[in-house]
Amino acid sequence: MSIVAAELLWKPPLEISDAASNGGRMANQVAGITSAAKNNIFPDVPQAERSAGSTKWRKIFIQAANDAGLTLIAPKVFVETKTPGDDNVMFVAGTQINTQSQLTGTEQRYSMGTLYQTISANATSLQVDCEDGAGNITQFTTGMKVRISDRADIGASGNEEYRTLTSATRSGDRFTLGWSGGLTNGYSANVTKISGVYEPGDCKTTVVSWTESGAGTYNEATYPVVDSALSNIGVIYQVWTLTFTSATAFGVVGDTVGSVGTGNTSTLFAPVNGVHSKPYFQIRSAGWGGTWANNNTIVFTTAPAAIPIWYRRVVPIGAASLSGNSVIVAVDGESS
Repeated sequence: MSIVAAELLWKPPLEISDAASNGGRMANQVAGITSAAKNNIFPDVPQAERSAGSTKWRKIFIQAANDAGLTLIAPKVFVETKTPGDDNVMFVAGTQINTQSQLTGTEQRYSMGTLYQTISANATSLQVDCEDGAGNITQFTTGMKVRISDRADIGASGNEEYRTLTSATRSGDRFTLGWSGGLTNGYSANVTKISGVYEPGDCKTTVVSWTESGAGTYNEATYPVVDSALSNIGVIYQVWTLTFTSATAFGVVGDTVGSVGTGNTSTLFAPVNGVHSKPYFQIRSAGWGGTWANNNTIVFTTAPAAIPIWYRRVVPIGAASLSGNSVIVAVDGESS
């Protein structure tokens, strides 16, 4: 069993706007963003905006929506194809909850460019021409992994390999990149794509924090509330407060979803996310220990199996009109 491409869903945040509050948590919805659909991420650019230029941010989440709770292992996120228009789209890493107001402008930006000169197998450096978009942007840095590919698109035949940069220098929009160990293949100028790769770490449901108050205990290490035994689909970012109403009974409230019901220490408690008909989390009876009392609490935070990123679109002053403009951001990973 493995995670298949259809289970990698691009999900929107709770707010989509140009305001400071743009972004936030992943929306709790079944369907992902439709690929290759008009305005699925960004709105149209009217003439006045093209004349004046603009910068817009849009947050998305790449969710491993696997019902068996599998982990997306060592994912790599990269720009596969840049826009054909005058605009430029890059992305930066996000968090499960951050909004546009929390972006500082110092985040590492990930983009792509095309190979300037043909290189042969065993090469240890290359030059890549990039779109700039807005001033002296550092798109490639020492220590970054890059993807080198001459495939026409992500699923096409051709060559692809990854290297970690030991050097990265810039002159205008052209970068010179170096690494240790020669390339396996040779690559042709102009048709070969060089992409900066974002590596967020394994993508899986997690418990971000856990705090108990009282003399009782719950063994969350042995009996985790989210793990591979639980579907990825129902888990959301939420701060949960479990409050005892007696020595054995409790209720649970989420910071945005409100009450999700009551339970007791002798039975499984797995409240259902009604949007997906899957549990938000699970608390197993075998995990309880010690002595709990009225008003004792456990406060814990769950996070979904999702990679948050921010797209940044720059429309330069005087950009030309273009119908069917697009950008492709891809994810590559393993599962077991």
